[in-house]
This record gives sequence, C-alpha cells and structure tokens, in this order.
Amino acid sequence: MSSDANPVLGSSSSSRQAHFPSTTNREPDSSLHKHTSTAVEGGHGISAASVAFSAPFSTAQPSEDLRASTPPSFIFTLYQQLQGQIRHTLADQVTPLRLAGHLSVLAVGAVILVMSQVQLPEWDISFSALPNNALGMAENAPVADVTLPQSIGTVAAELTNDALKKSAAPFTVVQEKPRESIEVYTVKAGDTVLGIAAQFGVQPETIMWANTAIEQDPDRLSIGDQLNILPLDGVLHIVKPGDTLASLAAKYKVDSSAIIGYTANELADSSATLQIGSQVVVPGGSKPFITPQVPSVATLGSAPSDAVKGSGSFSWPTSGNITQRFWGGHRAIDIGSWVGAPVKATDGGYVVLAGGGWNGGYGNHVIIDHGNGFTSLYAHLNSIFVKPGENISRGQQIGTVGNTGNSTGPHLHFEIRYQGVPRNPYNWLP
Repeated sequence: MSSDANPVLGSSSSSRQAHFPSTTNREPDSSLHKHTSTAVEGGHGISAASVAFSAPFSTAQPSEDLRASTPPSFIFTLYQQLQGQIRHTLADQVTPLRLAGHLSVLAVGAVILVMSQVQLPEWDISFSALPNNALGMAENAPVADVTLPQSIGTVAAELTNDALKKSAAPFTVVQEKPRESIEVYTVKAGDTVLGIAAQFGVQPETIMWANTAIEQDPDRLSIGDQLNILPLDGVLHIVKPGDTLASLAAKYKVDSSAIIGYTANELADSSATLQIGSQVVVPGGSKPFITPQVPSVATLGSAPSDAVKGSGSFSWPTSGNITQRFWGGHRAIDIGSWVGAPVKATDGGYVVLAGGGWNGGYGNHVIIDHGNGFTSLYAHLNSIFVKPGENISRGQQIGTVGNTGNSTGPHLHFEIRYQGVPRNPYNWLP
C-alpha cells in the first residue's frame, strides 16, 4: 500500500476526488479548511451533520483534504434533500391562510376595543300610560321607566298617551226584530214538519197544533198545503162559543197573563171578551198527543199455528237518508230513498196486513207481527210482494219504496211498536 494513502478512507487522495457543484475561484473558507484538516490529521472522520450544514451554504472550494476524506455520493444526496425541503417550505399555501386568520382576530379585537369606548344615548320610555294587564304584568306590578332622547321623546309621549285605546267599530250589528205575526207557508216537495220547524226556529209540535189538518198525523202533509207558522212556540186556538181567557189558560196549561201579554192577541186585560172565530196565540201552550188510528194486530185476528217468531234483533229495512226523525208528533222515522228501492223485513215474523189505497194517509203499507210483542210497519210503498198470513224471515224483501198516501216525496215511513205503543226505532236498530 502506498504511504500517502488516507488513513480514514483507505485510499489515495490523488486517485479519489469528491464531486461538488461548480465553484468560484474564491479562496476556500479558512475556518472550514482548518477544521477539516484538523479532523483528518487527528485521525477522526468528518460527521455527516457538519458536512450537510456546511456544503450547501458555502461558496468556497473545499480543500483537497475535505474532498479526499468525504464520500461524494453521500454529500450530494444530503445536498439535494436539503434543497427540496427548503423549496417545499417556501411553496406551502397554508402559511398565508394562517397569517390571514391571525390578522382577522386582531381586527375583531380592535373593533371591540373601539366600541367599548363609545357612549350610547340614554333611553327613557315610560309605560305608565299603559294598563298593567296589557304589559302582561300583575295589577300592581312596578313598571320600569326608560328615557328616550329628546329628539324622539315628544313622539313617544304622543304615542303612549293614545296607546291601547278602544277604537270605534267599523260596522254596527242590528238585531233583527222578533217576528210577531203569523206567517203562512206553502208546502213543497220533500218538506216535512220537522224540516219546516227547523227552518222557522220553532218546535214541530207548534206547527202541528197550529194546523188542524195535520194535528192528528203530521204525515198527512201534502204538497201545496198552507201552514200557519207561529212566531214562537205554543198553540194557535180558534175561539169557540164559551171560551174565556181562564178556560184557555187551563186547557193549555199556561198562565192567563201569557195570553194577555202577547201583543198580537190585542187583549187589554183578563176581563177582555174573546170574539168567536178569532185566532188566539197561547205562548208556551201544549196539547196531548193523539196516536194515529192504525189497524192493530188484535183487530186482524190471531196468529197462524206455524207463525215464525222474530229474534228480537232488528235490521234497517232500506237504504237512504233520514228525512224525519222520531219526535212527539211523528212516532216513526222517515227514510228518504228512490222509488223502487227494496224494502226488507226488519226481523222474522208473519204478515198481519198488506193493503193498498189511502189507509189514513199511510198509502200502501205492510204490518209484520214478530211474535214477541213487537210489530213493524212499512208505509208509502210503491209495490207489495207479500200477503197476510205469510211467514217472513229477517231481511226478506216485502216491497219497494214509493210515494203513496200522504207523502211529499218517495220515502219509507217505518215504525216499531211494542205492545201496540210506538217506540223510537233508533233504540232498536244497529
């Protein structure tokens, strides 16, 4: 081995030279040269950190000893890594955003500092002119005063002085004067006593008691009939010989002062004479109800030996809408429908009557005895499909809806009776 070989690198300085970037002709840094020479002469290797720090930033030409003692590929790799790190740091886009964020925080702080030094005007608004309940407070609750600037104080005072004052109504409701005279109404198709009563605001019994033609049976109502409509609930009485105020008051169960007090009667006092044939309105008066005369089961004979008995459970006899309910003057329900709609037995039993004609206003009708104290009646039929004595099952068709007898339109008049007394069908139908 040659005597001039480098003791650290194990090679001759003349045969292995370090490859550095292009250098200038300036003299190498004496301190770097001295440090390098000392390290080589002392027999110690140069640290990678000292080389990485010195090489990129030094413009001086490394000494021959340094070039001879440092591996060229290692130095060049460190140099490239350092350059890339510097370029990455300078190209980072986050740094401007962070700087802008810091500046905005400083700006907000400056605005707050300035606003804290501004003196706001004092406000003095008095609510003493307003009622306490309008402010949602108790009657004697204290009310805080707020002072307004003088520029708007006058306006505020004017507003508070007129606050919450009741304004005039833009319109006036005129109460309609109660009707005092008797009105005449002409019956139209589809009318019922119940519907007419609702139209005039009186009870249906009042219409019955004011019209003798339907007093016994409101189903006798016919199209074109002229009905007296009283202005209030009560009875219309036609004076007959021997009638007095006292007798009328006793008959209709009212005080005589009620009859005298009705202006349209034109009676001065209790001694006033009633004119025969004149009309007297009895406010609040009433009459006893008279059941319409309909053939009963007893008058039609006994039941056949094989008569079917009903179950006691009833079904609707036809479909449609209720045009008249059960009330004091109408002990049945009327089911409005179309002519020809099927009518079915509400329960099992046998037919005791199936007749046509007027029949007291019922028209064509059927009566079924259910053998358990109940009977059912179907009136105003257009046609009848059964005959007396025939057994009928529940739901069996017995005829069709019609408009016969005393009827103002096609409907079924349906009754349920127990022991001969009409009952409200609603209490038995599902």
